[in-house]
Amino acid sequence: MGICPPIHFTMQFKSFICLLLVSCSLTAQAFVNYESPAVHPVRISPDGSRLFAVSTADNRLVVWSLTNPTEPVILKEIPVGLEPVSVTPRNNDEVWVVNHLSDSVSIVSVSEGRAIDTLRVKDEPTDVAFAGGKAFVTATASDEVHVFDASTRAGLGTIPIFGKDPRGLAASGDGTKVYALVNRSGNRTTLLPMTQAPPPPLPTNPALPPAPQSGLVVSLDDPAWSGSFAYDLPDNDIAEIDVQTLSVMRYFTGVGTTNFDLTVHSQTNEIFVVNTDARNAIRFEPVLRGHCIDSRLTRITTGSTPTVDAYDLNPGIDYNTLPNPAARATALSEPTGVVLDESQGLLYVAAQGTDRIGVVSTSGTVIARIEIGNTPGATVNSVDKRGPRGLALHPTAPILYVFNRLTNTLTLIDKMSYAVLSETPIGTHDPTPSRVRLLSDDGAGLIPRRRPKGAAPYVEAGGYSHGS
Repeated sequence: MGICPPIHFTMQFKSFICLLLVSCSLTAQAFVNYESPAVHPVRISPDGSRLFAVSTADNRLVVWSLTNPTEPVILKEIPVGLEPVSVTPRNNDEVWVVNHLSDSVSIVSVSEGRAIDTLRVKDEPTDVAFAGGKAFVTATASDEVHVFDASTRAGLGTIPIFGKDPRGLAASGDGTKVYALVNRSGNRTTLLPMTQAPPPPLPTNPALPPAPQSGLVVSLDDPAWSGSFAYDLPDNDIAEIDVQTLSVMRYFTGVGTTNFDLTVHSQTNEIFVVNTDARNAIRFEPVLRGHCIDSRLTRITTGSTPTVDAYDLNPGIDYNTLPNPAARATALSEPTGVVLDESQGLLYVAAQGTDRIGVVSTSGTVIARIEIGNTPGATVNSVDKRGPRGLALHPTAPILYVFNRLTNTLTLIDKMSYAVLSETPIGTHDPTPSRVRLLSDDGAGLIPRRRPKGAAPYVEAGGYSHGS
């Protein structure tokens, strides 16, 4: 009775072999680089005792002790969903982590060191904000904001956003409003069909034949073209949501073409947005001369008659001089993160394109630039780029924490001297392979450490990367 019949042994043996092969296959499977958008990847607990950072590639929340704010120490690394991109503490122990790929929010208890609940949010959630006892979560791909009771976690409704890819969230100081930032807002440009477009200008080189007829990018704000279309295009950059009625009260427009992050002044309720503004209505590269976008900070006053003021983060650049080493040495390119120091009246801007932190007044004046890597922004060296994406200010100590997406590190800056104090890895393990993290040559040319936005995906063991 204790001996299995031969046929049973054979079936068990086959099952064992199948499981072994599956296990080996999974072990050998290469890393899939998704490049989910880091929205608010680093935050500090309300009492200033903890720092929370997402380790996106490792699918974990990293909890740091800030007993000494200048020397953070990792306390815990807690598994969450796939591709966490934002973290927001509800209190000193409960932390909500938004998982972009899992379509979920992990609610983490720091004291228990685990996720105690999971909320489903479709599709591609990116951020969470708390106001009026409610939790608001952006669902980027479905252009919605999902609302939950912050205590019971029961669903309270879904708010449609009339804009493409609502991403970042921030609450007003009094908690009566939540602001949802539309990432891909646009700038009211559209394409005039080839059959309706005017002929292109003659080439400057008389030896060349006339250019072929083509379509033309035009602005609907240009009266010369506004009557040529049977449709209109919105420019909704920020949705103002009423916390009680769970409805959009109004939209703010004219903020930027691609909006990355926002912060709200708790007293004046001014909104500050870092963005890029496209110059796509300007025709021909010789006219653009590489000046395709403007990197900007936009301030919005939110009274009954709102005002929108945009500030160029790179004023005074001579775009007629190419190459321009002086401009590259000071440029603040691709601003992706912003945090407000209300006591100092200063904003800190993460410029991922040039690996700098800009120190900017609330009226848009650039006061200082802080190099966070050993390769200045004027030097092209992709291997040494940090890629700052998120910022957090300590509530009492003069320390700015910078989340670097490319290197998966945390940089500490003394905000009084603007000096970099240290840089340390986020988490004890980064599964990103060197093929993705570093420049390497696979026989087909150099491969960047991270797939640039819009580039062809890396194919890793049958998988593919996801656009950011």
